Amino acid sequence: MYKGIYISMTGMGMRQYELDAVANNLANINTTGYKRQQFASRLYPLLSGRPYEPNAIYQDARAQTYFGTQYIDTSQGALKQTHNPFDLAIQGEGFFAVRQGDKILYTREGSFTRDRENFLVTQTGLKVLDENNNPVIIDGTKIEIGRDGNILVDGNTVGRIKLVKINRVIHVGHSLYDGVEEGQANGQILQGWIESSNVNPMNEMVQMIQAIRNFDFTQRVTTTFDQLAQRAVSEIARI
Repeated sequence: MYKGIYISMTGMGMRQYELDAVANNLANINTTGYKRQQFASRLYPLLSGRPYEPNAIYQDARAQTYFGTQYIDTSQGALKQTHNPFDLAIQGEGFFAVRQGDKILYTREGSFTRDRENFLVTQTGLKVLDENNNPVIIDGTKIEIGRDGNILVDGNTVGRIKLVKINRVIHVGHSLYDGVEEGQANGQILQGWIESSNVNPMNEMVQMIQAIRNFDFTQRVTTTFDQLAQRAVSEIARI
């Protein structure tokens, strides 16, 4: 009975995490380059002949909930043309690399600009990196950036923007991500374009409604188990 209470309560906790993810997605519908967060959970059987499951809290439970996990949906967002030479969008796979302190982070938010020292930077001032992990410098008037990331300033090649595949993507704030580099990406860079968020508001609203319903159901199940436990204690006391 108490195992049932525990299982239903973990279900409530996971629905809360799911609602948090949906709320964050809805808040970033208009954030350039944002990738939606998704939430997943599952049940695993423990008495069906399978080996010992180290993640189980109650080893003799017939079904026990895994703690849910969030992951990033890296699918393509809609592309919007701006004609701004410092706006860059990625068509296909890949992320831009930027430097934050001593750490390299990744983004699809390509509405870049140029600072006073002619570094190519994000809207928050993070320097965009080239294929050698050096800051990109653009000192000139005519800027051309090819689909392969090659940078021409006043007709001279000055570098190539790094476009990298990453695995184990983690959202670290705004449109910045962390992860493990997996080599050069096959995507193409489009100059004068930006990539919109890949959040679909209708899908998020449907998911929110379903999560609220599931939360309400698990809450009622928890209450039922609690009432049964109280009844059992009361009956035993009478005996």
